[in-house]
Amino acid sequence: MIEQNKFVQSLEKDFTTAVPISDGVVTIRLMSDIDADAYAAGADDALVKRFAHLPLEKYTPQVVRNMIRGVIADRLRDRTLAVLTIADASSDSFLGSLVIFDIKKEDAEIGYWVAPTHRGHGVSGRALILSIEIARILGLKKLRARTVRENPASEKSLLKAGFSWVSEAQLEETPSGKIEMSICYCVEL
Repeated sequence: MIEQNKFVQSLEKDFTTAVPISDGVVTIRLMSDIDADAYAAGADDALVKRFAHLPLEKYTPQVVRNMIRGVIADRLRDRTLAVLTIADASSDSFLGSLVIFDIKKEDAEIGYWVAPTHRGHGVSGRALILSIEIARILGLKKLRARTVRENPASEKSLLKAGFSWVSEAQLEETPSGKIEMSICYCVEL
């Protein structure tokens, strides 16, 4: 932990210098209170519950607002975590969430989920490509991701965005603390 804090403090740029970023269709930006209702609703979706490995079992709009003002703001400031919004570029409406975590000297891991009504429209692929650009802006050399065997849609999105398969499925602890058969991916920047 001490080593990570030394790195984090030495970053020339923080997350707020890397976002918002957009491809004209999808924007990655900081979370705000206007996202709370949609985040809470999306986090209640069965597929998000199964595959996103969120730390809480239930999110309400108030819980999300408290997180935005508390832990999310604190971790953005100390550069150890970024919980970001995937938004529609034209309307700024919430489409999903992108998280950058486990930040090390030259790499970090990402996780993401897309709200049910926005799946199947290329949102995750666009968000992943934008996450690569965010990582470059932050000076990272590699971006890591993982998914479980039962989530072929995520695997397809990762591969299409330029990530490469790194390992066979192996038992690993997820960010939510569950043990899953995870498949690891990375992209060199």
